[in-house]
Amino acid sequence: MARGIREPVTLSQGRFGPVEALPRILDILRLAGIRASFFIPAWVAGHYPDAVRAIAGAGHEVGCHGDEHERVSELTPDREEAILLKSLEVLTPLAGKRPVGYRAPAWQFSASTLGLVTRHGFDYSSNMMDSLTPYLHPPIEGRSLVEIPVSWVLDDAPFFLFTGQRSIQAPGPVLQGWITEFDGITEAQGVTNFTFHPQIIGRPSRLACLRELVDHVRHTPRIWVATLGEISAHWRQRAGKP
Repeated sequence: MARGIREPVTLSQGRFGPVEALPRILDILRLAGIRASFFIPAWVAGHYPDAVRAIAGAGHEVGCHGDEHERVSELTPDREEAILLKSLEVLTPLAGKRPVGYRAPAWQFSASTLGLVTRHGFDYSSNMMDSLTPYLHPPIEGRSLVEIPVSWVLDDAPFFLFTGQRSIQAPGPVLQGWITEFDGITEAQGVTNFTFHPQIIGRPSRLACLRELVDHVRHTPRIWVATLGEISAHWRQRAGKP
């Protein structure tokens, strides 16, 4: 939900995610033996708590993703911190553990974001777009945050989210692009960090793409499919940083 949106039809598009799409997505992941990372706005978690419990109950990771999908870059530091604390307060009991990962809505940061996320004990951020491999941010008060980079080319929204200014693309060519990108990142020994929104990827034609993509990944040799929390812990240990 984008901040301030109250229009019923727009809200119904978001509702498709936890109500219609999520059970099918969880089933695909279960059959493939894959555990994923779900970044959930506090507003969504508060309105669909059973969906968060289902995600955590299936062994998936739950991470913080703002409150109402607000633009972090437009918030005061105090408001940004309050939303971060609210996210932890809402998600922790539903997930059964404290989230360790942070993904900003729309991958937007303020000048305060890295400091706040680090000081409040998160292990990793998944927002930057400057590398094919994870890395450590410069230490803040003696502690470094792991970054697990993302990319718009690995996100479903640029291809499938209708905005009025941007048309919806056919699923087939998008799937081929994702597979080609995955193969290239694998060859470079990087981390392929797909970003899918249940209300977008959960449409039937796109679920078919997700199944094919999961099948391709599973049959690629020497691939470790893991949650971002697991990747962060591995990278921190590899770097020898607490």
